Order: sequence, then C-alpha cells, then structure tokens
Amino acid sequence: SFRLLVAAVVATPCRGSSGLHAVSGKQWYQRRVRDKAECKEERRYIDKANKQERAKRKKEEMTRIRELVNNCYACDPRIKRFNEERKKRKQEAKQAKQEAYRQEQEAVRLRKEEEERIKKEQEELRQKEAKEKAEAEKKERQKQNKLLKAERKKLRENVKGQNYFCAADSSNIVQAMENLELLLLGLSLDDMKSLNGLTADIPALTSKYNSLLDAQLKEQEDKKRENLVKAKQSQEEHKEQTQNSDKFTTPDIALLVKAVKIFPPGTVNRWNTIADYLNQHSTVTRNYDNQDVIKKVKKLQSGEDADLKNKVNAQAYENFEKSQKQRIDEVQAGGGISNRDTVNSALKSEPEAPKNKGPWTPEEQKLLEEALKKYPAAAGPERWDNIAAHVATRSKKMCMKRYKDLVEQIKAKKAKQ
Repeated sequence: SFRLLVAAVVATPCRGSSGLHAVSGKQWYQRRVRDKAECKEERRYIDKANKQERAKRKKEEMTRIRELVNNCYACDPRIKRFNEERKKRKQEAKQAKQEAYRQEQEAVRLRKEEEERIKKEQEELRQKEAKEKAEAEKKERQKQNKLLKAERKKLRENVKGQNYFCAADSSNIVQAMENLELLLLGLSLDDMKSLNGLTADIPALTSKYNSLLDAQLKEQEDKKRENLVKAKQSQEEHKEQTQNSDKFTTPDIALLVKAVKIFPPGTVNRWNTIADYLNQHSTVTRNYDNQDVIKKVKKLQSGEDADLKNKVNAQAYENFEKSQKQRIDEVQAGGGISNRDTVNSALKSEPEAPKNKGPWTPEEQKLLEEALKKYPAAAGPERWDNIAAHVATRSKKMCMKRYKDLVEQIKAKKAKQ
C-alpha cells in the first residue's frame, strides 16, 4: 500500500553513507571526529561543524523524501482519482454558489421591476384620475359659465326693459348701466334666477334688484376702504424703514468710522461694542443696535453712500483744520513759540494726501521700478515705506501688492515657455 511505500522510502539509506542507517552513520562520524580533538576549543569547533553538517544532511534528506512522496502521489491512480473528485466537488460547489447568487440577483431585479411597474401604473392611474377630474371640473365650469351667461343676458334684457329702473328723463342711466354690470359680476346663478323669476312682479323685482345693488356697492366700498388702509400702512412702514435706515447723521457716521478703526476685526462682540460706542458718544441718536451698524458699514464699503462718505471726510478735514488754526492762535497769543514754528508743526500734522486707487500708470510703474532698484531687499524694515515715498501717489500696501502681481505674472510667463 501507499503507507508501506512511504515507510520504505524513509528507511532508504542516505546518499554518501557507508551502508549504515543515516542517523547511526552520522553518529559514528561525529564520535570518530570528536575523539580526535585534543582540547576543549577544538571539541567546541567540531560540535559546531557537526551541527551545521547535520542540518545540511537533514535538509537534503527531507528534500529527497518529499520528491519521492510527490512522485508516489503523481503515479498512484487512486490519489489521482481522489484529487479529481475533490476538484470536481469544489467546482460543483462553486457553480452552485454562483447559480444561487445569480438567482438571488434575478429575484431582486424582478422584484424591482415589479415595484416600478406597480408604481408607474399607480402614477398613470393618478394622472388619469386627475385629468378626468380636471376635465369634469372644466366641463362643469363651462356649463356654469354658459348658464351664467344666459341668465345675465336675460337679466340684462329685463332690466333694460324697465329702463334700468330710472325715470324716463333721468340723466343717470349711464351710471345705472355701470351698476348693472357690477351687479352681474357679483351675483350668483341662484340670485340671477330668482331675479329673472320676478319678471311678472315688477315692484318685487325692483325692490330685490335695488337691495342686491346696494349690498354690492357697499361691499365694493368696503374693499376700496380696506385697500386704502393697507396701502397707507404699507407706506408708513416703508417710511419708517427709510427713516430707520437713514437715522445715521453726518457726525454719527464720523463716529462710526472712528469706532471701526478703534475696534478692528477680531474684537470680541465687535458690532455690539461699536453700537454701544455710538450710543455713548452720539449727540443725536442713542438707539443704535448691531444690525444698524452692520448695514451701514456694508453700505459704506459697497459705495452706496459714497457721497455721504466724501462729505464726512471733507467735514472731518474741516474740523481738523479749524482745530489746528485754533491751536496756532492760542500758542501765538501765549507767546510760547514763533509763528513760523507753529505753522510748520501744524503743516506737519496735516493728513496725508489721498492716494490714487485707479490703474497703475506708466509713470508710476517707472517710479516703482526705480525705487525697487534704489531700495533692495537688504534695505531693512523701512524698505517699502521708502518705496511708497518715492512713488508718492501710491501707498505702501499698494506698492507691495503691485510687486507681488508682477512677480506672479513673470512666473506664469516663464512656466508657459
């Protein structure tokens, strides 16, 4: 049998031995060599060499045994048949699993299709019912309009036959005709039928016609009055909103600009703090809230109140000029310093001229290039201040932004090349 064959293979002598069993041959070889050792160090070396030799021979022997066993497995028909049957069973199990998965997916697909079909049929049925309902309502409206048209025509003829219930020489017949049309628009089908049914009884017809007309005119007057009240309320609300939006006076706007500079972005509860500052220092209005402040700042930033902003700036400059003149007069009256020194100090404290905010001109570009050459990167922290002073018409921030834009343009151009 196969087991006996494997046992015989294992019991086969190792190659290179002298006819003895592999293990006993190795033991004899080790004992013979160890006996020749003359000292402890040599025996230790021999043990180490024997250990390596044993590992090597064991590896070779195991490789030989595996090769023989594999050959036996390959040549034995029973093992071949067993492997084929196992492979077949695995293939059948795999196919069964795939078939079950396919059937499950098919069932899911069929269920979704069925749900979609039912949903589509329900939607079509709903649309059909809605369409039929709309058509029925349309037919009913057409029928009612047709009846209303007929009854209105009949009532119009009856009233016309009675000269619109006016005297023969009355001059109000045009107004009576307008009232009739107004009444026809407001009456229901039952009311018109009841009026048309009183054609034989003229007094009853006149009485009922006048009562219905009075009610219609009163209802129209009430509607007009209500619309007027609503329009007036709307105008008042709009006026109030306009007043609230324009409650910032010129001094308050100056205070707002100052408060925005005092409390920069990052301040805790910035807008509430600015509103409190305005309410504390304003001499006109003291009921500002954060929403009023935010709206006004957005308007000033967007340029909607550009004229008002320019006016505030001009007034601020005038106030500054007046204060400087007053200080100069006080110093001159006291005799503290000379007129020339006072004027020079006042001129030095004057605000800086407004910078150009438009596109850069060729002259400004040329000045910027000259300043960049004159003040290199090693010029120190005052480099950009000196560059801005050299350009004169641009601020430090504008010069730095222009330089960055030029650097980006040059990099982009080099990248394209």
